[in-house]
Amino acid sequence: MHETLARLSRSIAHREGPANQRVWQKRHVELVLGSDREIGRKPSLKGQGGSTQERRVGITPDQVADLRAMFKGLDLRLSVLVLERAGARAGYADADYVHAGAEILGRDELVWHDGPPDVVHALKEPSAYEADLPGPFLRIGALHSGDFHEHSGFSRLLEKGNVTVFDGSNIGAPAAFRIPIRGRMSVFAGEIAAEWVAEHLGQRALHGHVVVAGGGYAGRACVRKLLASGSVTKVTILENQRDPARVDAVRSEFAGDVRVGVAGIAGVDDAALGGILQGAVGLVFAVAAPKGRAPHVLTLPTLNQLDPAALVVDISIDERGAILDANADPDWPSERLIPHFEAALRPRRYRAITNMPRAYPFEASAAHGEAILPYLATLLYLAAREGGAEGVTRHLRTVAVDRGGPDPLRVAEPELLPALIQDLRNGMAVHPTPKGLALADSIPSADRAQIVAFLGRRGQWVANE
Repeated sequence: MHETLARLSRSIAHREGPANQRVWQKRHVELVLGSDREIGRKPSLKGQGGSTQERRVGITPDQVADLRAMFKGLDLRLSVLVLERAGARAGYADADYVHAGAEILGRDELVWHDGPPDVVHALKEPSAYEADLPGPFLRIGALHSGDFHEHSGFSRLLEKGNVTVFDGSNIGAPAAFRIPIRGRMSVFAGEIAAEWVAEHLGQRALHGHVVVAGGGYAGRACVRKLLASGSVTKVTILENQRDPARVDAVRSEFAGDVRVGVAGIAGVDDAALGGILQGAVGLVFAVAAPKGRAPHVLTLPTLNQLDPAALVVDISIDERGAILDANADPDWPSERLIPHFEAALRPRRYRAITNMPRAYPFEASAAHGEAILPYLATLLYLAAREGGAEGVTRHLRTVAVDRGGPDPLRVAEPELLPALIQDLRNGMAVHPTPKGLALADSIPSADRAQIVAFLGRRGQWVANE
């Protein structure tokens, strides 16, 4: 069984006694694994990783089998229903899910589903079909704040009024820079960037210094993988010097490796960059800003200090990139910025893909599932204990939000269950109350205003959390 699920089972036993002595409100719980195939249906973009349509799936067949094994050990029955072809574009066939013990659910069967499922999961934001399922249920996945519109799948869930929505981008402890679900995709992107750099250096027979701008999930993962490459002799990590604690944390993580240096910079073209960039054979941008565009780190002319054969990888292109260029319109989408920078940086090579994990759906699906599996298991366990989605929501409302809560992967085993519950409470974006839908303060103010207006026009109330 998945290691964290095994630890969670022991944590439950430690806190709540043996399975045969527990009083369950439900002995049979149900998970619906949705499809993200409706997300990003746009024409293919040549040279940008293929179609922008989402190809990943929330969890893999092996992870379904792990979940079922855990619940069997708890003396509970778990049904997993997978929307037909949910994993097909990621390389996971319906037959693989059936072999893992799941059932396949047709799109036209949703409206006739026998009662509400306990948990609905899809990797991305809600799709319109999810509202066809009877409620109440718990929905967990990304929300992509800032994109609310009245014809979205999210708006259809809000109209139902009885769905509790967990935002995968806020599950964890954001105040402590710990967002494990979104962070796992950032780690994956950082690993891809490092592979691109190592591959480029090998093809060009280059050896030397690589600079990584950003010491978050993606940047640190990139550095760890770069250090395994024989072509990389030195790595410098650039971090925001206005956040000394973060600079110190990055420096501490790599303190044991003399090949790694950490430099604090601020603003665009910081004076310290001159000596750092000179002759570097690789540069990776892995900077981001909460709920906004990536901060600009340097101007285009500054990149001329790099080795003429260097590779520049821009993970930050999803948030319009980290390069400030007077010839690039600030409102250009990333799809237009990529070819612009490819041309502007020659002879150096520029490489970027919008949503890097989406270009590697098989591996990215497994990585995402690894991160979210303990949270799915916790919600399903709570559904059995509390009698379904409404009971889980009531229970979580008794837990105070703590955006600096403990890391479930680091706590002692008996504290694993409450740590996972705390992370879920922090990510609870929308939930029904007797007085209307409550909206978490993690929802951006612009989205909140639109949601309140949208619900008001339909006669629905918004409650204070």
